[in-house]
Amino acid sequence: MKKLIYTLMIAASVSACNFLDTTVYDELDEESIYHDETTCMSGLAGIYDMLGTSGLYGQNLWGDLDAGTDIMVYNRAYGMNYLYVSHYNYNNTETHVEETWEDLYEGINRANDYIDLLGHRTDEECGGAEQKAMYLGEAKALRALFYMNLVAYWGEVPLRLTPTKDLSSQLLDKSPQADIYAQIIQDLKDAEAGCRPADELDAPGRISQTTAQALLARAYLWEAGYPVYADTWGDALEYARKVRDSGLHTLNYAATSVTTSLPSYTIGTGNNDYLDRSYYSNGYCSLFINMCSNLYDLTARESMFEVEFYGNGLDQSNESGKVGLYNGISNGITTDANQPFAYAWYDATKILARLYNKVLTDPTSVDAMNEVGNRDARKWWNVSDYTFNTSTGVAVKTLRTNYQMSQIDYRTSGIQNVFPGKWRAEYDPVRPWARNNGSINFPVMRYSDVLLMIAEASNEVSGPTQEAIEAINLVRERAGAAPVALTDFGGDQATLRQFIFEERTRELCFEVPRHQELRRMGRDFFFQRIRLLEDQTLYISSQANSMVGYPLDNVRSVPAQNILDKHIYLPIPQCELSVNTACRQAEGW
Repeated sequence: MKKLIYTLMIAASVSACNFLDTTVYDELDEESIYHDETTCMSGLAGIYDMLGTSGLYGQNLWGDLDAGTDIMVYNRAYGMNYLYVSHYNYNNTETHVEETWEDLYEGINRANDYIDLLGHRTDEECGGAEQKAMYLGEAKALRALFYMNLVAYWGEVPLRLTPTKDLSSQLLDKSPQADIYAQIIQDLKDAEAGCRPADELDAPGRISQTTAQALLARAYLWEAGYPVYADTWGDALEYARKVRDSGLHTLNYAATSVTTSLPSYTIGTGNNDYLDRSYYSNGYCSLFINMCSNLYDLTARESMFEVEFYGNGLDQSNESGKVGLYNGISNGITTDANQPFAYAWYDATKILARLYNKVLTDPTSVDAMNEVGNRDARKWWNVSDYTFNTSTGVAVKTLRTNYQMSQIDYRTSGIQNVFPGKWRAEYDPVRPWARNNGSINFPVMRYSDVLLMIAEASNEVSGPTQEAIEAINLVRERAGAAPVALTDFGGDQATLRQFIFEERTRELCFEVPRHQELRRMGRDFFFQRIRLLEDQTLYISSQANSMVGYPLDNVRSVPAQNILDKHIYLPIPQCELSVNTACRQAEGW
């Protein structure tokens, strides 16, 4: 899809050079467009294009709007008192809040306009009935995705299903979440019927039939939680099983074909996880190296749908993003031709790092972090085990020492910046490096999420089941983590529920909207998890300074200090309230 968008832009620039020889359409209207396959696909590309804006997956949805949680925090000490969404210190005129709202509704309006106009076109004008159903199916899936993000961050919002052409159609009050979910589900069911199977697409940049099914499972999962608490666990299980049973997706186990630029590492003896860096060859790490390298795996198809980015922002395409730069490993050198500059505004938290550690009978054991069961490849990939030494004027990749890595596990002081490492800009193949732009894609849906949705829904429907355990173990064993058994949970649904929540965090951190992952587990749960950032309780009594959270004078604890009941959702932006006087503000704002 990003290739199509770029091609269209080049075509526009080429034709502009010969505009005197071209028919000028100065009154292009709804009757003049979408009369052939090329223009129908171009219109669809225009809807996809909104996903890559800075207000959506280009930056805000995984950045400032979703930081300030138990797993990712803003890390600049000088910004401790700044007005940031991730600090819960803002109002409804905040730039990121307004930008994301506007971009989501722009995407919805593009989808509404496209769906409306194609409804007036014949099958022949769209290339046949199957093609028309595909176009409409993908457009409706995109509209559903825009609304899923609105629900995830705002809860109740205006439900617009027709093109907004004047102020009279702009005036609309918020709809209950149950009504919004009903529309999301209907759109995704239409998409399931119209979208192409994944093996008929040449990249995960478009929504396939199984992606629509996976998004349906996610929508039902969300609706079953706070605040709707709908009885939709069985529906979530049904659609997640459909994806599994299609046979079109599996987990990636293959090592990457990309040459990894790593410091030398030592394979440790015994059970020392800190010395064993062999996890870099794991299929989980390879999946993200390939994603950062613009390589698509059309065999496993674990990455089911990605928002695609292109280029470095230095040309007219303007299709680049900030994945791996703002949420990556810090590098402050701008003149190194071998490593990209990265601001790295966010830290992974100690709370996240400790989730990968095996639960021991004696949690005070000095070897707690070094047992075989802790060899989870995801830990030191998602929580980067190296930094860049820039003291010589170039960026030299330097592995953290065992002592430094143990500080990340145990201590509140010593090691400060603990960068997310899931997307690493060094693998971006586009040159030259750009200071704020890259071409790394962002995954909206992966097959491992589907497996964990099967586990969660199965547990909620029937209590601990072998189906749930098998799905969990597929995810864990790929990562090199110790498998679990049904007997480990003793038939206790609540215990398995908590374990699945933690497993989803280990696997999907920084991908699925974290605020929604916490919120759907319950209002109290939402606040408890975020307030862990200031929890002064000793985590391991034998380790000095081993708090769950951070000292109160540390910027990483600010979200927990500032968060209030009203922060359960974002406020309706003032830009909406000013033109839509029928819309009520969110509770507490």
